[in-house]
Amino acid sequence: MLKTALGELRVLLVEDDPAWQHMISVGMGERGIDVQVTDQLGKAIPMLERLMPDAVMVDDSLSDTDSVASVRQLREAIGSRQIPIIVMSNHDNDVGIGKALAAGATDYCQKSQQWTQLAERLLHGINLAKAQAAGNDTSGTQKGENSGRDAAVDPLDAIRSQREQANRDPLTGLFSRAAFMQKGQMLLRRRRPQGHVAAIMMLDIDRFRRINEAFGQRAGDRVLQHVAECLRHAFRNLRQADPANAGDDTDMPDLLIGRLTGDEYALVFSSLPNEETARKAAEIIQAHLRRAFQIDGLDLMLRTSIGAAWFPRHGRNFDMLLAKADVAMGVARQQGGNRLLVYDDAYGEQLRGDFELQSALATVLDRNELILHYQPIIDTRYNRVVGVEALMRWMRGSQMLSPGKFIPLAEDSGLDFRMGEWAISEALQQLRRWQRGGVAIPGVSVNLSVRHLRQPSLLRSILQALEATEMQPSALTLELTEIDVMRDIENVLPTLWALKKAGIRIALDDFGTGFSSVSYLTRMPVDTLKIDRVFVSNMENDIAQLKVVRSIIALAGALDLQIIGEGVERTEEMHMLQKLGCQDLQGYLFSKPMTAAQLERWMTENHIMPGRGWPGEGTTAGS
Repeated sequence: MLKTALGELRVLLVEDDPAWQHMISVGMGERGIDVQVTDQLGKAIPMLERLMPDAVMVDDSLSDTDSVASVRQLREAIGSRQIPIIVMSNHDNDVGIGKALAAGATDYCQKSQQWTQLAERLLHGINLAKAQAAGNDTSGTQKGENSGRDAAVDPLDAIRSQREQANRDPLTGLFSRAAFMQKGQMLLRRRRPQGHVAAIMMLDIDRFRRINEAFGQRAGDRVLQHVAECLRHAFRNLRQADPANAGDDTDMPDLLIGRLTGDEYALVFSSLPNEETARKAAEIIQAHLRRAFQIDGLDLMLRTSIGAAWFPRHGRNFDMLLAKADVAMGVARQQGGNRLLVYDDAYGEQLRGDFELQSALATVLDRNELILHYQPIIDTRYNRVVGVEALMRWMRGSQMLSPGKFIPLAEDSGLDFRMGEWAISEALQQLRRWQRGGVAIPGVSVNLSVRHLRQPSLLRSILQALEATEMQPSALTLELTEIDVMRDIENVLPTLWALKKAGIRIALDDFGTGFSSVSYLTRMPVDTLKIDRVFVSNMENDIAQLKVVRSIIALAGALDLQIIGEGVERTEEMHMLQKLGCQDLQGYLFSKPMTAAQLERWMTENHIMPGRGWPGEGTTAGS
C-alpha cells in the first residue's frame, strides 16, 4: 500500500457497477492505495468498523439508496472520526454537489479514468481530515479561530474551483481532454434542425517537434497558445463552450474546442446546415493558422493537418467519430501535411499499413533493404555529369518504396539518424567504386534534415566514412532544405561551419521557399543553391516566378556560389534557365533516379562523360 506521512492508505469503495469496481481498484492499486469493495451501502456500514479505512468513496446512484441518504448514513456510522467521504458521479452539477456536501460529503468528483488526479484528491481529503482531527485537540480559542477560518471557505465554491481547473487545459485555457470528451458526448445528443450535421475535427501542427527543437519549449508553448487563440478568434461569432460549464447538460453551445495532447486539438461544431459548411469551417481554421506571427523576432507560418468526420454520415457515437477524425488527420499527416481530409473507410486500412511499415523499419538496415538511386547533375554546356544526388529507396520484398512513404515514419521513430549515416557511407563507397572503375564522377550529394545537424556524432561519423573510403571531403555535399535551415539558423550555424572547415560542401535545396536574407547567406558556409522546382515549372507563364529565378541566379553569381536548376522536365525550361545563366541542371528531362549500374549504362548509351570536377569548381552562376 501507499506509504505516506500518514502511513499506509486503505479506502472503502461502495460501488455497484462491476466495471467501475474493477477499474477503480486497479487504478488506485497501481498507485499504492488498497481498495476494499462492496456493492451495497448496507454492507458498507459494518465494514467501516472492521476495516477502519482512511477514506470512503461512494457512488451517487447505488441501487439500494440515493447519494444524500448514502452520505448521511455513512457520516452517522463514522461518528466523530475524521474520515473523508468522496462522492463519485456520472454527472456534474451544482445541485448534486450542494446536496452531497450538505449531507456531510468531503468532496464530489466525476467518474473518470484519471487515476493520478483521483489519488491526489483522495490524499487531499485525508490530509484535511487529519489536520482537522489535530485541530480538535487544540485550545478552545484555537478552535474558535479555526472554525472562523473554515466557515469563511465555501465548500461548494472550492469544489467548483477544483472542477473548473480540472476541466481547463492550464496552458491554453481550452477544454482538457477529459472535459472535452464529456461535453462532446453531450453536444452530439443535441437536437438539431432537419438536415443539419455535427462536425468533429482533429488538428495537428505539422513538424511541431522541430519547432520545439529549434526554438525551445518556451517558444513551443507560445505556439500552442497562439493556435488556441486563433481557433477561438476564427469562430468568435459562434457561442463557444466554457470549461466552467463542462458538466452542465443543459448548456448546448455551437462550438467546443479542446487541447487533447501535445499539439493535438479537437473541435466539435454541434449544428451546421450541411457538410459543405462543415468543410468551409475547416478551411477557415487553416486560413487563420497560415497567417505569419512572430516569436523572438522571427516570422513563423504554421502548417496543419486536419481530419474531420460528420454526424450522422460517419456514425452516431462520439468516441467513434473522434477516432475517425483522428484517422483522417493521421493520413493527412502521412501525405505530407498541410491539408484537410474528411474520413474515408479506406483510410483505416492505409494507417494500418503505415503501422506495419513503421514496425518493419526498425530492422530495415539489419536486413539490408535500403538502397540508393542516383540522379545525375548535368553541365548542359558540355553534356557532362558533374555530380549525382543520392536518393534513398526501400526494397520491401518486391515492392520499392519512395522516401515520401517511409522517411516521415522514420523521423517519428528517430530511425532517420541511422539511415542518414548509412546513406552517407553507402554513397561514398559507391563513388569510390565508380572512380576506381574508371567512371570518374566528381562527387555525390546526400540529403539530410536539420535534425541531423543537432547530433553531436554527425561530423565524426562523416569523417570516419571519408577515411574508410579514402575520399576527399570535397567529394561529399550535404543537401539541406532552405526552409529547415532558416527555422533554426542560429543553432545550426556552428555545425555548418565545422562541416565546412572539414572540407565538406553544403547545398541549400528548394531554394526560394525559405525567405533567406542576403545577410544570412553571407554568414552561411554555403557552396551551392538549388532552385526549387516550383519556380522552374512556372517561370514561363508567371512573370513573378521568372523574376524570382532571375534574382536567385543573380544572387548566386554575386556571392560566387554554384547554382543548380532542379526538377527540369521540359526542353523549354532548360533553354530558359540556360539563357538566365544557370547551366547545371537536374531533372527528368535528362534522367530519372536510377541504380548505380543503370547510371553507368545511361552515361555510355548517351555518350555522356564525367565532368569538370564537382559542381562549383570553375563554374558559377552566369559563367
